Amino acid sequence: MPLVKLDIAPGIFADRSDYSIGPKWKTGSNVRFQQGLPEKIGGWITEVNWSFTGTPSDALAWTTLDGSFALVVGTDKKLELIFNDVKTDITPVRSEVTLNGPFDTTNTDATVTVNDTNHGAEDGDYVIFSGATAGGGITIVGEYVLTLVDANAYTIEHGSAATSSTTGQGGASVVTKYLIAVGNSTSAKGLGWGAGSWGNAREGQTSTTGAVTGITQANPGVVTATAHPFVNGDTVKLTGVAGMVEVNGVTYTVANKAANTFELSGINTTGFTAYTSAGTATKQWGWGYSANVSNSNVTLEPDLWSLSLWGEDLIATRRNGATYTWDATAPTARATIIANAPTNSKMSFVSVPDRHLVCLGAENGSEDPLNVRWSDQEDNTTWTASATNTAGSNRLSQGSKIIGAVQTRDQTLVFTDDAAFGMYFQGPPFTFGFRELGESAPPISQNAAIEVNGIVYWMGNRHFYMYDGTIKILPSPVRDHVFDAMDESLALLTYAGINRRFTEIIWLYATVGATAPNKYVTVNYTTGEWAFGSWDRAVWQDDLSWMDYPFAISETGTLNYHENGTSDNGATMTTTLESGVFEIPEAGEKLFMLDRVIPDATIGGGSMTVSLIVAKYPGGPETTKGPYTVTGDTEKISMRMRGRQVRLKLDSSGTEDSWKWGVARASVRPDGRGF
Repeated sequence: MPLVKLDIAPGIFADRSDYSIGPKWKTGSNVRFQQGLPEKIGGWITEVNWSFTGTPSDALAWTTLDGSFALVVGTDKKLELIFNDVKTDITPVRSEVTLNGPFDTTNTDATVTVNDTNHGAEDGDYVIFSGATAGGGITIVGEYVLTLVDANAYTIEHGSAATSSTTGQGGASVVTKYLIAVGNSTSAKGLGWGAGSWGNAREGQTSTTGAVTGITQANPGVVTATAHPFVNGDTVKLTGVAGMVEVNGVTYTVANKAANTFELSGINTTGFTAYTSAGTATKQWGWGYSANVSNSNVTLEPDLWSLSLWGEDLIATRRNGATYTWDATAPTARATIIANAPTNSKMSFVSVPDRHLVCLGAENGSEDPLNVRWSDQEDNTTWTASATNTAGSNRLSQGSKIIGAVQTRDQTLVFTDDAAFGMYFQGPPFTFGFRELGESAPPISQNAAIEVNGIVYWMGNRHFYMYDGTIKILPSPVRDHVFDAMDESLALLTYAGINRRFTEIIWLYATVGATAPNKYVTVNYTTGEWAFGSWDRAVWQDDLSWMDYPFAISETGTLNYHENGTSDNGATMTTTLESGVFEIPEAGEKLFMLDRVIPDATIGGGSMTVSLIVAKYPGGPETTKGPYTVTGDTEKISMRMRGRQVRLKLDSSGTEDSWKWGVARASVRPDGRGF
């Protein structure tokens, strides 16, 4: 019988039916295409010496002037540094105060109440204490995560329980540092002032409290709080409840008020965990508060970082927040706010080679999401324009807000939600010029665009795009596969990276049901071949002179060195690739009989499996033969299968598998009409 080539075009073509795409690859994971042929991607190894706190939104690695290695990662909780393999928390300090006897303890309880009038902290923020003396049998020093009680108090959890109940402990000189507020890791419905309708309570404004001593499991739930101050219709927030933890942090309406009890109006607590002890009910009031996200009119953006370099020093801007700097000559010091810089910006970058610090969506006395502001040249603390400096600003003429920016040759592309502008250095008196490059679909997030060899690529709302002098749609045979599964509410978390070793652009994105990017899609920017798969990766950075492998960081802060080995950090790594259907032309209108396949595989280690799937008609029942194991010694695969069309499926799931697939051949002959 003649040998027929099972020649399958490179790249994945997911957006058409199995039959219509013909001899092309339909789906896969953990594969790439090199020189027109598929191969398994490299594995990854997890860093064991350190990880990062929170979900990362940006990362930056570089070498300082003295040859030190630096890596900074910004998360929703922290700004953390790896400097010559030593991890340091460089999260900026929001405020610092010295407190007199702030700690209250309870015997046998590790929960400590901290009293600080108008502390300004939010639930989940980090606070650092030093200089405290012992009280209640414990000494409170170091960093803690706080739980908000009200505007003047919060609680922390100590490592051991107090041995007595005390108040006003810690001494007269407790140095208290509050780090910048913990941010949103995802887009979220806003709660608080302006998020709801007139007449509801404003979160954070408190006037009266009641000590909770019981909550029933009933419909509605009844709270016991001896001599509480509330009246029917009041809005109260419950915190610090043990046992029935479901009620903590939630706001309720008071009903059927009695001297020592009140009902949680309309709240069925029958299925809640039984109350055991403690708790505080705090009155809330104000204008425009929404305690229910389903009723909120406001969507809060995730608090993303943008990281860049001012020489060897770090520049870090938190979305909708301030801009900070970290001095490489003082590696253990925290980042500090840049004097006179905008207090609220979307993102920032350092323009090169002229060296201005540029803030986008920057306030200029009031919030302006279309405003571009820049510092004086070589001086990032001078922002007021004058005849003796090059500081300035420009409000973009089209759109409602700036989405992001990417530096490329001779200009920076600045995207609004309606247009793309080229920002270029022109010198005095205007410093920068702006030209509109055209109306365009902007990047889906501030980190979804990347420059490669003078061309900018980005993921938009329903298409991929490129700019090489003009804005173009980048054709993609996996577009529907990607965007139909994407969670649009998490689009701002999308992150673009590059893997230059394999000439790939990588987009990390989140699908419905995820809380951070959990999928990837790649395009080979030299050959145009696409692939996709599943990864728990939030940010990606290519390899550097001092880092042998590209790395990516997961939602939980774990760093993984990619293209390193053949396994998932020592565990099995699942790889799959499956084709659409193709017919055997030598069989003509008849069915074919296939009884032998000669694989064309380069096995670098381990093995792979091959399956063939046949059917008589598109959409008809299929018969699978295999999987058949292929090693470096496999000469042929023998089987007998009869049909009109065939699909090919490649798999591997070991820890040492490494393979490249070429063009297999099959022994085929006509075998009847089969109608």
